[in-house]
Amino acid sequence: MSLMLCFCGSASMFSACCQPYIAGQATIGNCEQLMRSRYSAYCHHEITYIYNTYHPSVRPINSLSAIEEFANSVHFTKLTVLSSEQTTSDGYVCFNVMYIQNNLLCEFTERSRFVFDTTWLYIDGVLADKPPIKIGRNDFCPCNSGKKFKQCSTHRLSGN
Repeated sequence: MSLMLCFCGSASMFSACCQPYIAGQATIGNCEQLMRSRYSAYCHHEITYIYNTYHPSVRPINSLSAIEEFANSVHFTKLTVLSSEQTTSDGYVCFNVMYIQNNLLCEFTERSRFVFDTTWLYIDGVLADKPPIKIGRNDFCPCNSGKKFKQCSTHRLSGN
């Protein structure tokens, strides 16, 4: 996995971008890095990392099993960071995500709120969902594999 582009769309290699944060080998320096690494963790099914990067006050409503169920039911295809702002104690990242779920192309925009409490942590966000679009069997797969959807059983990973 170390010779692939990062899921977060940074154009950097996964091994030099989000993987060190997910593996606990690097410290998150800002809220955008945390958001990008959480997205990559969803793509890579690193459920414990996602859970541990929630602020402790919201962990009880974000169980490991619920995170895992969602991560296993979708295939993320694209992350676009729209804006990022932070102070020393809190920050916001606005981003757009596209993913495939149950033969539907789903998309949402979120303005996530982060707090700094010895490290950056995700606390909550405001989501705006777009209506899902049915993917036709003969449509090109939204994962950008170049294959028709009916032939694309293993979708390209986000970022590649």
